[in-house]
Amino acid sequence: MALFTVIGGHGFIGTEIVTQLINMKHQVVIPKRDDESLFTQDLGTVIYCAGHGDCDKNSLKVLNSNVLLLSQILEKSTVKKIVYLSSTRLYMGLDNSKEQSDLLVLSNDNRRLFNLTKLVAEELLLKSQKVVAIIRPSNVYGLALKSPLFLPAITRSAILTGKIDMYVSPNYAKDYVSVSDVAQMTIKIALSELKNQVIYNVASGKNVSAQQIADVIKNETNCEIIWHENETNEQFPETDISAIEKQFNFISNNVLIDLKKMVKDFKIALN
Repeated sequence: MALFTVIGGHGFIGTEIVTQLINMKHQVVIPKRDDESLFTQDLGTVIYCAGHGDCDKNSLKVLNSNVLLLSQILEKSTVKKIVYLSSTRLYMGLDNSKEQSDLLVLSNDNRRLFNLTKLVAEELLLKSQKVVAIIRPSNVYGLALKSPLFLPAITRSAILTGKIDMYVSPNYAKDYVSVSDVAQMTIKIALSELKNQVIYNVASGKNVSAQQIADVIKNETNCEIIWHENETNEQFPETDISAIEKQFNFISNNVLIDLKKMVKDFKIALN
């Protein structure tokens, strides 16, 4: 049994990580906000899955959640290793998504602060001389009833309003990974023998279009799909997951299959 401190353990991804750790009989601590014991007690393995992405409405929270608490832990805390959840959004605008790729910050990206804070956090970890693993998950989905994330939000809208407003083009495509896959891989990486600071993509490895997603939800709910003109220039390469496939024999869930079950689960929960 190992000791884990999960920062953000009450969030969407954090809750799944905590559940899986407890089922494996590990000791889990979820610190409260402003908990000073973070700096006085042995934290064991820290899994840092706190984060915030609303750059327009709360830019300071983006900085605080993604970087500042992490920097305090690096400076003051006693830890065995740190596993930090970053994002494959860092590959936006690139032709490839290998973990060692040079990264860009795009001037026309209205969420570039999110990318910048994730990059700063990653660099702090890599310069820390601590045992570190950085995980870059793609777009995470699961049964998150109040989540503003894309898949939960449009699923909720289809059930509650009978329509989906799509503010992306039908061929807009991204990689989607289940929250259970992210939690499982995070724990496997955390429990592995980390000799050096490493970075892993955790994703399905295949982009799925907005049209494919809309078709599944429409078939399951009979909702109306409303496509709005948009100006998004976001482009993502398919995520390279060869590292976790080779090292951990990773096989991801299929989002289009999972989405059918997710709609059924949402219907039960919302009704």
